[in-house]
Amino acid sequence: MPNIEKEKAALVAMLRPYLIVKDVEPLDGGLSNRCMKVTDENGNSYVWRPNGPSTRAFGLNRADEFEVLTLASEAGFSTSPTSLVQGGLLNPWVEGNTMETPEFDVILDLLVKVHQLPKMSFHFDPFEKGAYYYSQLSPSSRDRSIADIHTYFQSHAFVTGLPLTTCHYDLGYYNVIRKPDGQISLIDWEYAALGDPAMDIVMTSLANEFDLETLVESYCQTKGIEEKSLWLEHCRRWQPVADYLGLLWYALGYELYGDELYEERKRFFQSKLQEHIRNNP
Repeated sequence: MPNIEKEKAALVAMLRPYLIVKDVEPLDGGLSNRCMKVTDENGNSYVWRPNGPSTRAFGLNRADEFEVLTLASEAGFSTSPTSLVQGGLLNPWVEGNTMETPEFDVILDLLVKVHQLPKMSFHFDPFEKGAYYYSQLSPSSRDRSIADIHTYFQSHAFVTGLPLTTCHYDLGYYNVIRKPDGQISLIDWEYAALGDPAMDIVMTSLANEFDLETLVESYCQTKGIEEKSLWLEHCRRWQPVADYLGLLWYALGYELYGDELYEERKRFFQSKLQEHIRNNP
């Protein structure tokens, strides 16, 4: 039996206490997880978000994801999770169309709403996450260049002092669904955590290829923040840190999946960070 068929059979057995599965379909996309669409005997559909090698390698926790999904669903821009089980997380399937290109106003509105959520219990520190990613790399992946980049950022750790908020940390247009009734639903919360909102702004600008200064200006205007230049300064400090995490993330992804896309992105960030370090010794 092919591996995918074994995975389907195992999932059907695992979910039997919660629902009777009639169909399982692997989903395309998703760089740090391999999700499946599950349909039960009543025709209801769900997304199965498993635990596995990728969740361990990237330090993901489905319980944290369950927590933030509950908060976001209560705020009205996500769906409430169905079941948290030992093997993973079962969420309702969201009908609608995934946003095909970034819509600035929609993304900005979601970013502000996410930062207004009650505070999550799980805290994200970018430098601690970088250290964790690095620890997960095999010795063969820790070449001199990556080791030097890692050492540089770990020795230049900082905090901005901004009040921590719940953050999504993957608020790209590809995680936004417009439902048939026109409402917006934000999905894929696995990287969400309590953290520095300026870092979330940076990662949102990168994910959607928004001009950072424009996004910061609009964010501060929407929230009534007067210290716009200070927020922009904080965001610019986080930019190379986001690239550092991207380097290690893609290096890990290449080890896990062997996809050349990961290797290409790893080399991109590697070159960019080497230049940053040369200019900021």
